[in-house]
Amino acid sequence: MSKTLNDILDMAIFEEINAQKFYRIMSEKVRNKHLKKFFASLANEEYGHEWILRDMKEMKLFDGSVEVDEESLERIEGAHIIDDAGPIEGMTIIRAMQIAMKREKKAVEVYGKMAESAPHEEIMKLFIRLATDEQQHFNMINQKYKIYMGQKGFDDSFSD
Repeated sequence: MSKTLNDILDMAIFEEINAQKFYRIMSEKVRNKHLKKFFASLANEEYGHEWILRDMKEMKLFDGSVEVDEESLERIEGAHIIDDAGPIEGMTIIRAMQIAMKREKKAVEVYGKMAESAPHEEIMKLFIRLATDEQQHFNMINQKYKIYMGQKGFDDSFSD
């Protein structure tokens, strides 16, 4: 069965929802108020991405049934999976930031591949924008991670 533009959009929406869940859980678990706000803001940005993608699909500006290159799509499918992530429960803040950075890097790669497979220039630009946003997320997490690892006052503990 051929894959379509709608399949790509569905895949991207699914990933944005997963990212939101991860960041919301981290925001609830961490005690440090700055990290709480930080993870909550990342969840909100991923929520915004989800709705950009949903709007694109629902507005039907493009024919969602347009087939996409199978080979390119195969490179996208499964690219988001972080093999060593483990369960969120009991995860330390250090591990959470490491996983978050891996997820964001994967998102940059996936959106880059989606841009390459996009059947329309406007969709390609959207995926490039999303890849850029995810790169910014990575950079912000990496900055917090470096501060944290330098013991600049962040609290490693989770609420019970």
